[in-house]
Amino acid sequence: MLTLGIDIGSLSTDAVLINEKKEIVAYEVIATGASSKKACDKIFKHILDATKLKAEDLTYIVATGYGRIKVPFANEVVTEITCHAKGANHFFPDARTVIDIGGQDSKAIKLDAKGNVLDFSMNDKCAAGTGRFLEVMARTLEIELDDMGELSLKGKDNVSISSLCTVFAESEVVSLIGADQKTPDICKALHVSIAKRVSGQAKRVGLEETVVMTGGVAKNIGVVRELEKKLLCTIKMPEEPQIIGALGAAIIALENANADPKEESVAATADNKTSSITDVQLDDDKMLKIGYFCTYTPVEIIRAAGYHPVRIKGSNEENGAGGESLLCSNICSYIKTLTDQKLAGNLNHLEGIVFTNSCDGMRRLYDAWVRIDKGEKFNYFLDIPKNSDEASVQYFADEIQALKEGMENHFKLKIQNEDINRSITLYNGMRDNVMEFLQRQWNGYVGHSGYETFTLLRKGINAVPEKFQDYVSTLTSLMKKISDVPEKDPVPKLFIWGSILENEEIIKMIEDAGARVVSEDLCTGSRYFDRKVEITDNPYKSISERYLKRSPCSRMVDVFGRIKSIVSLIERRAINGAIYHSLKFCDHTLYDYPLVKEEFEKKHIPLLHINCDNSSKSEGQIKTRIEAFIEQLTT
Repeated sequence: MLTLGIDIGSLSTDAVLINEKKEIVAYEVIATGASSKKACDKIFKHILDATKLKAEDLTYIVATGYGRIKVPFANEVVTEITCHAKGANHFFPDARTVIDIGGQDSKAIKLDAKGNVLDFSMNDKCAAGTGRFLEVMARTLEIELDDMGELSLKGKDNVSISSLCTVFAESEVVSLIGADQKTPDICKALHVSIAKRVSGQAKRVGLEETVVMTGGVAKNIGVVRELEKKLLCTIKMPEEPQIIGALGAAIIALENANADPKEESVAATADNKTSSITDVQLDDDKMLKIGYFCTYTPVEIIRAAGYHPVRIKGSNEENGAGGESLLCSNICSYIKTLTDQKLAGNLNHLEGIVFTNSCDGMRRLYDAWVRIDKGEKFNYFLDIPKNSDEASVQYFADEIQALKEGMENHFKLKIQNEDINRSITLYNGMRDNVMEFLQRQWNGYVGHSGYETFTLLRKGINAVPEKFQDYVSTLTSLMKKISDVPEKDPVPKLFIWGSILENEEIIKMIEDAGARVVSEDLCTGSRYFDRKVEITDNPYKSISERYLKRSPCSRMVDVFGRIKSIVSLIERRAINGAIYHSLKFCDHTLYDYPLVKEEFEKKHIPLLHINCDNSSKSEGQIKTRIEAFIEQLTT
């Protein structure tokens, strides 16, 4: 039996052929060049020519690396994180930490005695500390890349590179050359900066000996020595560290070739039971609309005034110049794309906007919005407390009543308590139906994917409640008639929470990678429908109670209570792991993450943190991280 692993990286493409004893029969390393597809075809031909084999002589092929999807003849694709762990374990069974520095990214991987990934850390959309970084610096220094390591061993600690950004670091190197600093000293400074960054990654996953280094940069002795100083340990290296990812892929191919074929999952065929629920349209263009941004906005008041509340969604397009010119640079992409939409005139159909003090970025958005409108539109700022005690409930009740009065004054209308209670009843009915629908999902119904469910909920937030209530009620009735069979081949069940999630494609990415999102706690998902409002003589206080005492978001004070509640939910529903999603520059969720990680580690719940923006430009990195996490759960 012969199996092949192909690792397509940004700088090199590697292939390893092994036999049933896991012995390397042949390996090749070539430059990737401009086309991953051409590189993969070329190296495949090289392997076959070198061994005088035919394609049909190979039992199983696994592709890995950033170009893994470009290998049409591969039986399976696996992330480079899993492959490097498996390959390092083959040469060093006692390895517990693997540092892989490749052409465009760097990774620290924590593994067990069998080479299974326990945790990992990966650099985020930046070439700092990678082979590309060193390639740029060697070109700037006018030396050969292969000479940098030996040169740095002769260098002194009399210069430093303060920037981790490749572009800025290049500028620093140019300045150092102009100041007549010696090349060996500059090389040493560059390697120290790389070691600082990569050692931080290693420590984040929990550094454990034995430490093994893989990837092309492992051939640079200067980087290795500086890393050893930072980590206070001796780093082990295979004879050819560049092929370890391909070797791991070949070993996984061998394991899969020996495994029994799996039966088709019921989840894979569940789509035949019901039509897709993602295409339903439930808006009402006849109703005048008022927009809002935060799930703490009391939609009952807006509807009682005769308007349809619409949560304004961010854009997945890259930020335009408008948001950059009016707002600070360290504000999340969601708020910047909202500003771009406003300046483009895409929100002119709204009769007004209700803002909240959900974060500092939202307060700055309000300032910019009012400036754009020049006081001509209804722009209302609602103050939301961060606690849920009795004093906070009363304060927010007064704020809700003030919102009602503000709408009355601006739109020249009168909102009676009976109008508010009718609105409450309407939204309560919708929430009842949605929660019944979700309960079946939580109990194991597999007729709708997590992606479909989340997409439906996102649409439901802006749907006319009467229409959405009827649609969900019909769905639930159909679900009851279907005799749902438990999955024969169960996949990992995941929970997702954290920042506002505008891009439902992330959930599709998770499920395409082989998991199932069975539950979430997101303001753009089920949290919007959580808890009803009690009908009383004081509708303002009843509404306040509902909004402040339901499942809280990260802006609320009780972070420990929130984490405890989420952990309890995960344990009750027997969920296998969680994904904590944060938008870049979302202070609330990012401040919480260290506490979240600590508690999840105590409970031994696998956790992945993905830090995203609204655009699709980082989807490749996110996809790799998600796939590696799911591979970690399935080994």
